[in-house]
Amino acid sequence: LINDILDLSKIEAGKLSLQDEIVNIGHLIGTCVRLVATRAAQAEVTVTTSVDPDLPPLRIDSRKGKQIVLNLLSNAVKFTPPGGAVRVSARRDADGDILIAVIDNGIGMASDEIPRALEPFGQVDSSLARKYEGTGLGLPLARALAELHGGALAIESAVGAGTTATIRFPASRLVKSTESVKRSASAR
Repeated sequence: LINDILDLSKIEAGKLSLQDEIVNIGHLIGTCVRLVATRAAQAEVTVTTSVDPDLPPLRIDSRKGKQIVLNLLSNAVKFTPPGGAVRVSARRDADGDILIAVIDNGIGMASDEIPRALEPFGQVDSSLARKYEGTGLGLPLARALAELHGGALAIESAVGAGTTATIRFPASRLVKSTESVKRSASAR
């Protein structure tokens, strides 16, 4: 919680810098899914992944990338009732951007509640959401970190039908095959 507050404060002050590395998105997603596996099992929520195996690596801050996916994944598990499902997918779109989507069939929210959920400490104040604890920092931090990478966060949701949170990393962050080869050779 303290790290989230500090990171959000640094971003707002323009003081948070990225430590870019070459990251395999499938591996990053797998790590995040393993980190929430116990919580998902306790909540009786099934978590699955669908990652395009041909995705090229990305040049992103690995820790910040994990923070984005973990925040979205934790929210999805938290707001999905027992017996529900969460799916994390990663693919390239027609423009070459990388899209990571966290899709749940949880309680969802009305379209007019989404802007409030994206504000720091902003929580949806519905009878369904009130029983779930949280600080209201997960979505704003995920959005700010995505934007710091030149990307974006989009939320689609409907009450009772779940939520889809999609992170877009721009194609400019894709690692060219020659760069990946050079990096591997220099690591030897």
